[in-house]
Amino acid sequence: MKAYPELTGALRTMLERMDASLQKGGYTGEPIRMYLAGGLAVNYYCGTRYTEDVDASFSHRFILPKDLTVNYQRPDGRPAFIYFDRNYNTSFALLHEDFEHDSREWAGIGNEGRKIELRVLSPLDLAISKIDRFSPRDREDILALAAERFFTDRQLRARALEAVANFIGNKDTLLSAIELVCQEVRRLQNRPTID
Repeated sequence: MKAYPELTGALRTMLERMDASLQKGGYTGEPIRMYLAGGLAVNYYCGTRYTEDVDASFSHRFILPKDLTVNYQRPDGRPAFIYFDRNYNTSFALLHEDFEHDSREWAGIGNEGRKIELRVLSPLDLAISKIDRFSPRDREDILALAAERFFTDRQLRARALEAVANFIGNKDTLLSAIELVCQEVRRLQNRPTID
C-alpha cells in the first residue's frame, strides 16, 4: 500500500461517519462491503496522485449520511478535501463480473471495528474500470498500475475482453481502447510484441 497518509486519514473519517449512521439506524448484520474504485484506489496502490472524489459501490443498499465531505491538510500545508461521489455507478463502468470477489481488503484502516469493510478493486479490475471513459487521467492511472507490474498487457486484454462480453451494444470503441492501452502497457513494460 502506497496511499498518502493524510488521504487515508480523511477516508477513515468518512468511513467512521458511515459507520455511525449505520449504528444509529440499528444495523446489526454482517459488515457492509464498500468497493473502492477511481483515483483513490490508484493512490492506494501507486501513491501517484491526490483526488477529491471517492468512487465506490456497496454490497448492500443503505442510506448514506449527508455529511460525507472530509477536510484535511496536505503535507505542504494546503487545505484539501474528499467527498463521496453519489453519482458513481457500476452499471455503466467496464467491470469484470468478479470484481467484488477479487477485491482486496484495505488493511490497517480500521475495518475490524466498523460495520463498513473497505475493499479496493484489484489492480487489474481497477485498470479495466478506467478503459471505457479513457480520459488522459484514466490512461495515466492505467499506466501507473502497469508500471508497478500489477499485470501484463496480456492479462489486461484477457480480463477486459471477459468484461466486455457482458456488455450490450456497440463495443467497437471499447475494443479499440483495449487494444490501444494494451500496446501502451506492452511498451512501458518492454515486452515483445508477439503474443
